[in-house]
Amino acid sequence: MARKFLGEDLLSQLGKNTRDDIFTKTSQEYIAEVCFSSYARPGLKFRERSLMNIAMLTALNRGPELRLHITAAIHNGLTEEEICEACRHAMIYCGVPAGRDALAIASDVLASVKSKSKV
Repeated sequence: MARKFLGEDLLSQLGKNTRDDIFTKTSQEYIAEVCFSSYARPGLKFRERSLMNIAMLTALNRGPELRLHITAAIHNGLTEEEICEACRHAMIYCGVPAGRDALAIASDVLASVKSKSKV
């Protein structure tokens, strides 16, 4: 399920940035078994789950994870405008500093994606 949600490029990139130890393997197993199994449930499409992830990670101020999920959101078909609006809307409930951080991360991710697509 992670492969469908994140996309092949992001998943392979994540695999390159992991340590080969029991702690990392335990974390990866948990994420695959528990977290991503939830993505197969009916009721929400990947686009909707991506929007929720952006909002929740903004609220939690989890920059690195937000970066990953903004990349996944693009893979799941969200537009630049939708991602921007999700960050902006989260700002109302999470506070301006968290929202500004999310907007900055989104801007960086989208710029990176655009530069890669021009190559």
